[in-house]
Amino acid sequence: MPILEQVLDDILGSYRDNPVDLLNIGDADGEYVYLTNARRSYERTIRDVLVLYAKRPVEERPIKILEIGSYLGVVSIVLAKLGFSVTALDIPEFMANNRLQERYNRYGVATLTANLREYCIPAVSGEYDLVIMCETLEHFDFNPIPVLLEVNRVLQESGVLYLSLPNLASLVNRVKLLCGRSIHNPVTDFAEQLAKMSNMIVGIHWREYTAAELRELLDLSGFSIVSHEFFTTHRASLLARLAYALFPRLRPNQTLLARKAAAINSDFHFSDATR
Repeated sequence: MPILEQVLDDILGSYRDNPVDLLNIGDADGEYVYLTNARRSYERTIRDVLVLYAKRPVEERPIKILEIGSYLGVVSIVLAKLGFSVTALDIPEFMANNRLQERYNRYGVATLTANLREYCIPAVSGEYDLVIMCETLEHFDFNPIPVLLEVNRVLQESGVLYLSLPNLASLVNRVKLLCGRSIHNPVTDFAEQLAKMSNMIVGIHWREYTAAELRELLDLSGFSIVSHEFFTTHRASLLARLAYALFPRLRPNQTLLARKAAAINSDFHFSDATR
């Protein structure tokens, strides 16, 4: 899909020429390095969305997509340029950035802001065909089930959730544990997250999931699994590639497509502790 690759390269280049500096701490160069390192992940997500809707008749209304955890907006903006109706959602600290808002406006991307620890997506029920959550779920330091039920609520009947996140049971993690090393963020990241001039306010992985855990979580939230794949975002060593060929579930990342199967009404008991 050369058109996709060209559009993605053009959008990524725009962050170099007109940086966002999301938290106004002079980290535009760091943001651009992050984006270029994530290029393969962005391309995979966008390509998967194009394949998902490849057979949809062109005369039908545009596909409505909500991207949760849109960060600097690469996926949302590329999908908007490719003809989708896209809404980007992220935390208030990010969405307050005027340069980011101008970028979204330029490409016709609508925006929402919410802190999901409040367990509320500010959208009407059944509004979206597709919800995308890439490298987001692992950053939740709160119970994910009410958020996934909110995703269920804002999806249309038979709407689709696209999840991409690390694989807790990856080969790399297994080797680390065998060597007595932690598979979590280093303790120093706790201090960096609280630093005034840090861009790591949501950078810590609080809870990663195995494949089985992720499927169980989605089952509890009213979704049925359509596909579940494992992939790498970098070129692995020869030994790792051989292991991945024999055991695909050892790859470091996983992508899951799930369709809304049922609307679930749950009466949760919230307290200061459960939030």
